[in-house]
Amino acid sequence: MNHEPPAPPVEFSIRRALDDLKEFSHREPAQAFAAAIGVGLLINLLPSRMVVGMAAIVGATLVRPVLLSLGVTKAMELCCQKSSNSSQP
Repeated sequence: MNHEPPAPPVEFSIRRALDDLKEFSHREPAQAFAAAIGVGLLINLLPSRMVVGMAAIVGATLVRPVLLSLGVTKAMELCCQKSSNSSQP
């Protein structure tokens, strides 16, 4: 049994990241401006077909190992659960 605290919702993580970005832009406006221009140029110069294609290739490559590891984890969980239930009177 895990006694780890539950993970915070994704909203809090996104809000914290946005707050960090705002703080950075107030602290270092020149660097934030340069980074924004660089990201904007990168997004506009790269063809969207290439970006989507790379995301699809990476996703397809990672799907099999992730699903396999999740299946093995679930099988181990079910196996351990059955063995602990059978040992109790």
